[in-house]
Amino acid sequence: MTDVRPKIAITADRGRLDDPDYLRTYKQAVEAAGGEPVFITAGDGNADLEGFDGLMLPGGPDVDPSEYGGREHASVYKAPPELDALELGAARAAKRDGIPTLAICRGCQVMNVALGGTLFEDISTHYEADNGLKLRHQQTPDHGRQEPTHPVDVAAGSVVREIVGAGTIATNSMHHQALRRIPYDLTAVARARDGVIEAIEARDRHSFYVGVQWHPECMVDNDEPSRALFRAFVKEAAVRARQRAKSPA
Repeated sequence: MTDVRPKIAITADRGRLDDPDYLRTYKQAVEAAGGEPVFITAGDGNADLEGFDGLMLPGGPDVDPSEYGGREHASVYKAPPELDALELGAARAAKRDGIPTLAICRGCQVMNVALGGTLFEDISTHYEADNGLKLRHQQTPDHGRQEPTHPVDVAAGSVVREIVGAGTIATNSMHHQALRRIPYDLTAVARARDGVIEAIEARDRHSFYVGVQWHPECMVDNDEPSRALFRAFVKEAAVRARQRAKSPA
């Protein structure tokens, strides 16, 4: 917990806000870590994140392949165009302005595309592991969302490694797409055993700018690395909140 409750912007699809379960686990995880979650949607005028101390990019439908020069695929379930625009813009603004950012699943993919990276439109169709291993990255419905189903190896010296405190952690997995080309401003810092990239972070390390492909918000009740990710994110956002409080309006 922090001594300041920083305001955390969570990007959301306006058309789904009437559903009480929509993004509920993200909101609860931020609150448990000491943050004040606020949903922002397209049309709010909040894409520049003015007045916020942190940004969370949550999971959801697929980024339109046209945003990264990709191809149409039968498995692609596109997000509303206004959600893509909101999140891509917010990811760029947060990187530019040094706003602490935690991106999860789709959010990790948004972060990558926003800075010039690309995606595998469908793992089963387009991704082939160098070691020939085939992992199942979509664990539902056979496994619960809170259940870890495969290990992820985390690079030494990375921000993510410092946060989770281990070189290998067990994660859940609920995605059919994966990061492909990583842009210069980001670096891949964790991988599944089949080589699929599972975490990225800012190369310059000047701000907390982290994306993970798994869903830590579903595991915070029983997994310390998941709780640690949210604590570290909210802690960095609290630093920004204190700085904002000291700055003249």
